[in-house]
Amino acid sequence: MNSRLSQSLPCVRAVLSHALSPRPFATPSSTRSLLPLSHSYATAATAAATTRAAEQRRAPRSFARPPTPPPSKTPEEQSRARGYLVQRTASAQLPVYRALKSGGTREVILVKKVHGDRRRLVEDIKADLAVAADRIRVNPTTQHVELQGNYLGQTQKWLLDNGF
Repeated sequence: MNSRLSQSLPCVRAVLSHALSPRPFATPSSTRSLLPLSHSYATAATAAATTRAAEQRRAPRSFARPPTPPPSKTPEEQSRARGYLVQRTASAQLPVYRALKSGGTREVILVKKVHGDRRRLVEDIKADLAVAADRIRVNPTTQHVELQGNYLGQTQKWLLDNGF
């Protein structure tokens, strides 16, 4: 054990003396490359690519889909006519979400913010979208309507067509 320690001490001393030795401060003239500009990394192509990337970052965002239209009926009319109401989110969007389960192999569509008779909403969706009874349910804990399968677009269209 002592022999190993005595063998490693000269190495440690050399590293410490090198780390603690005073070094001159780097000045711009001492950090300048001695290679010609054509051999450096800052070529014209690199500068052009950097400029293009910066312009792309500053480009305005474009939205792929149009905004959701406002509801065609008031909440009172909707709840009186059907017995349930699907409220919009704070940003006036439909509360319909896609959740991927089982490593992305199973898709569950969630309809949130349902007030009133949720069972009646489930029956209406089953009838209009031809969803099997075993593929739609009301979650007993969260009270969200859950559809198993790729029904996102159909559910959103159905809600819009029914005035939500």
